[in-house]
Amino acid sequence: MCPDPDATAPPEPPVVTPHFAFTRKQYIGIPLLAVIPVLTLLGVFGEKRETARATSRALEMRVEYPSRFRYRQVEALDIAITNVSVRTLDTVTVSLDTAYITRFSGVRISPEPQQNFVVALSSVKPRETRLIHAELWGERYGSHRGEIVGAASTDTVRQQIETFVFP
Repeated sequence: MCPDPDATAPPEPPVVTPHFAFTRKQYIGIPLLAVIPVLTLLGVFGEKRETARATSRALEMRVEYPSRFRYRQVEALDIAITNVSVRTLDTVTVSLDTAYITRFSGVRISPEPQQNFVVALSSVKPRETRLIHAELWGERYGSHRGEIVGAASTDTVRQQIETFVFP
């Protein structure tokens, strides 16, 4: 088998200049993918805790809570309630917002609540601080808002909190 001397050579391929063709979504997505590692290094996606204070005539409440954490991680919610009045308060009730707490699972609160997420503290002396500790397991991702209310006989203190759970 000898090559045919009368056969013509195939034509040369056309000259094509390379260029990128992105869709609109790719123009948005590719820079976003490049920015995510930088934001991660800057701590935007990491865990973060906040501290908030609220005061009234008889009560001072300091709440230390997770403002952001990851799905299926356990974080602590600590509430310190102080009697700032000059008399002993018979009962101070601290209510954790049901809409907020039920967004988490495996919630453990100490001291044990008497009813749904309401902790009763008895005989709180002047300048005495009591601590309520809760462990929250991030079950649902997204932003969760709630209010913690501390109440004595004639006085109430309120504090808004918000937690973001990353997927």
